[in-house]
Amino acid sequence: MGRRFQAFVFFAALMTLTAVLAAQVRVDVRLVNVIATVTDNRGRYISNLTQDDFILEEDGKPQQISHFSQDQNVPVSVGILLDTSGSMDRKIRTAVEAVDRFIRRIHKDDEIFLMTFSGQPVLRQDFTDDREKLSQALRHIIPTGGTALYDAVADGVAKVRESRHGKRAILVITDGNDTASAEKLEEVLESIRSSDLLIYPIGISPLTFAKGPDRNAWGWPVPSLLAGKTGLQNKRDDVDMNVLHAFAENSGGRAFLLAESLIGRGGQIEKILDAIAEELRSQYTLGYYPPRPDDGRYHSIRIRTRTGDSIRARHGYVAKSSS
Repeated sequence: MGRRFQAFVFFAALMTLTAVLAAQVRVDVRLVNVIATVTDNRGRYISNLTQDDFILEEDGKPQQISHFSQDQNVPVSVGILLDTSGSMDRKIRTAVEAVDRFIRRIHKDDEIFLMTFSGQPVLRQDFTDDREKLSQALRHIIPTGGTALYDAVADGVAKVRESRHGKRAILVITDGNDTASAEKLEEVLESIRSSDLLIYPIGISPLTFAKGPDRNAWGWPVPSLLAGKTGLQNKRDDVDMNVLHAFAENSGGRAFLLAESLIGRGGQIEKILDAIAEELRSQYTLGYYPPRPDDGRYHSIRIRTRTGDSIRARHGYVAKSSS
């Protein structure tokens, strides 16, 4: 009887130790969230998928999806970064009006901050769900100075980490190359890869687009064709779509290109902002626990559906806490 009791005590102690160790491992391994935008072959959002329809891999190995949600009614924390450099002078009124419409178009529970940038980033309005406060901040903008794009994105990423909602996005509107930042591009990309957020840059280009077969949903050229693949060179005051695509692709967002000649027709930029607002409500969030604690390294992520739908999501992340 004594031996049985000793065996029972030993087994109970072993199970307790195992549970404690497992709990410690779970504490050390944070949930990785990936936001997926799923479309059919006509570019329409697919909204009726379940967790079982997805396959998620890290570094080529399948992972168990521990968290799954469709984001139709999920509140979002949104940062708006608006270029107010001198070159935006002729476009700022249309951009401001479009942003004002955008903040009223997205969900009423979304919280938003407004940051402008020229020679340096300036927080104009902290996180709020009060649209009138944001509108008021938008009315007091005067374009001047250079373009601290990298500093603005770095500050925006840091700011959005203070949000109270788990889903986070940043909208960037700019018409120029970076000319005034202390931050380096790779440092900014590293920060993006360490964060759970989406970035949607809108680049305004002075180029006049010629007619051709490679057009996007609004009849404009596919951005990648203008990002160093057509022989067109970026001047100092031209938008660099290579950079904007890097921001988007490292976060799972989407970059847009708008001709300067079209921005005066406010409907064009409003169509882009409406598309972003719709996309934020048409996505899926998938979460999983990696097989090891944060190690400070980059790990690739691949998401696909069993039916082979088109998916846009971040390609990986740097495994270190971004809070």
